[in-house]
Amino acid sequence: MRFKVACHSLAFALLVPAIAGAQESPKTQPSLSPRQIILPPVAVAGAQGTLAVLDSQGRLLQESTVELSGGQKVKTDATGRALFVAPDKPGTLTANVSGLPVTASTPVVASDAIAEGASQGVPQTAKVRSYPHVLAMHDRFTVEGSGFRGMADLNRVFLGDKQCLVLAASPHALVILPGPSVPVGAVDLRIRVDEREVGQLPVATVLLEINGPAEAVSAGGAGKLTLRAYGTTQRLAVEVRNGSPEVVQMAKGNVQRLDTSGGEPNIAPIDVKFVTAGNYLVSARFISAEADQPDLEQARKRLIEARQIATGNWAARIDLVLLKLDSAPQDLEQIRAELKSMLDDKPPAPLASLLDSARRELR
Repeated sequence: MRFKVACHSLAFALLVPAIAGAQESPKTQPSLSPRQIILPPVAVAGAQGTLAVLDSQGRLLQESTVELSGGQKVKTDATGRALFVAPDKPGTLTANVSGLPVTASTPVVASDAIAEGASQGVPQTAKVRSYPHVLAMHDRFTVEGSGFRGMADLNRVFLGDKQCLVLAASPHALVILPGPSVPVGAVDLRIRVDEREVGQLPVATVLLEINGPAEAVSAGGAGKLTLRAYGTTQRLAVEVRNGSPEVVQMAKGNVQRLDTSGGEPNIAPIDVKFVTAGNYLVSARFISAEADQPDLEQARKRLIEARQIATGNWAARIDLVLLKLDSAPQDLEQIRAELKSMLDDKPPAPLASLLDSARRELR
C-alpha cells in the first residue's frame, strides 16, 4: 500500500493511502494468513474461472487451499491465483479458505452465452460491455462483457503500454489490478484475448492525495484536511474514511462522502478536530460515476444494528461482512452476494429486515 506522509510539529502525522485499497505490485507471501478471496463478479455455469487469495496487505498468497461449493478444492499457485470450474447450473458459487473464516461468493449465470461458440469449436470473440471510464491508481477494477477466458493469463490487459495483472476471470468478467507504473491522466485501456485485440478504450487514471494543515495544530483544535485528485478535472464522488478516530475526528462522521471541486486544482476540504497528539490515518476511495454510488456508511450502520441482535452463526457471518466492508469496500458485488446468501438462509424476521436494508443500501 502506498502512503502520503505529512509530519506536523505537534507530533501529528497524516498517513494516507494514495487510493483506498491501493496495492503495489503484489508479492506472494506463503507464510502470511489469507484475508480475502477475489472471485470474478459473475461466473458462467460449467466454465472455467480464476480466483485469487490476498493477505491483509493485499499481497497474493500461494499454497492457499480454497473450498468451493459442490466439494471442489483448488490451491493457489506461485502467482496467488487458482483455476476453478463453476457449477453446472446457475445459482451462487461460494468459496472459503480451508480452516479459516475467509469467504466469498459470486452469482453463476447460464452458459448459453458461450455455448454457441463452443458448439462450433470456435472460441467466442471477446466483447466489452461495461468498464469504468475513470480508474483509481493501483486499485483493482472490473471489466464486464463476453468471450473472455476463464484462465486469467489468456486475457492480457494494458493501461497505455503498462501491463496489468488479471486477478480473477470468467467468460463474462475480469478483475484487473493496474501495474505499479501506470501513468496519471488520460490513457488507453487495451485488452487482448488469445492475442486478439478487443479494442482501445479511453480512460482517465486518478490519484487521490490527502494533506494535513500546513501549520502546527493544538490538541483539541479544529482544522481542515485537503483532498486533491490528480489526473482529471472532472468532479469526482469520493468516500473518505477515518482509520484513527481516537486521534482525529471528522466533522461528519468516520465515513463520509464528498465531491471534489472539479477544475484545477481538483480539491475538497475535510473538516476535522484533532483530539490528541499521535499518528492518524485517513483514506479516500474514488466512487465510480458509472455506478449508483451505494451508501456504505448507511449499510454499515444497518449491519452493526443487525450484529447487536444476532446470535450464534449469524453473528459470525455478519462480522465477516463488516470486515470485508471495511477492508475491501470496492468489492461490492461479493459483499452483496454474501448478504443475499445470508437472506436466502432465512434469518429471523428482525435480523432479515436489517440485512435486507443493508443490501439495498449497497445497490
